[in-house]
Amino acid sequence: MSSTEALETPREKRSLSFRLRAHARKAAIPVMLLGITVSGVGVSASAHAASSPSCSSLPSQTCPAPPAPPAPPAPPAPLPARGHQPAGISSQDWRGAQSAATFWNEEGVSTGNPSRLAARGESGFPGQGWPGNTTPNARGWYAYDTGTSRAPERWEVFYGGVFQDRQGRVEHLELLHHVSRNNASGSNNVYREYDVNSWTRGLSHHTRDAQRLVRNTRNGHVYATFDHYGSFHYLGTW
Repeated sequence: MSSTEALETPREKRSLSFRLRAHARKAAIPVMLLGITVSGVGVSASAHAASSPSCSSLPSQTCPAPPAPPAPPAPPAPLPARGHQPAGISSQDWRGAQSAATFWNEEGVSTGNPSRLAARGESGFPGQGWPGNTTPNARGWYAYDTGTSRAPERWEVFYGGVFQDRQGRVEHLELLHHVSRNNASGSNNVYREYDVNSWTRGLSHHTRDAQRLVRNTRNGHVYATFDHYGSFHYLGTW
């Protein structure tokens, strides 16, 4: 089959959701009052202090206003809660992006087969999810299987490697939430790119749609784009 014929063949894609798995106390210190002698008469310091006039007890006395407490520091702008669907994004697309983030969190490039993904608990799982943390430039198509041993299904999904954020759109969102510029700048290779949808084997090499995830490896913030990097939406922290 030619590449043109493959492109014209009805393509089957899936959201990745079906692959997912469940997974000063203060101490009181007593103060000892020392007795002092005033004019030969023993008077305790506490009694002496009690007899001293205070500002409020003197007639016609104007007491200074107590100092105002310091203003608390302004809290950072909170990130939207995970699952907050922005206006203009369909529920199907938003749920698909969330499922994809959970999928990638549970997958790693198999230690026994560098072109295959292994899920947590499977033989060959490398010990962490989100492929690319240690091999950021190993971009490409990765296979995984679903179904049963008697009726397996082979799927492929694309890992995009380092995302440079050349327009600074993700960095801008990170800075709004008080992430340091060093940890938000795409020039520091902090971002990785992942596809949202997977495809049946044989069609994937001709197919990538506009839905992607971008993850900051330093803080776990995940952003979804549904228009091929035209805009980004905070998805949550993984």
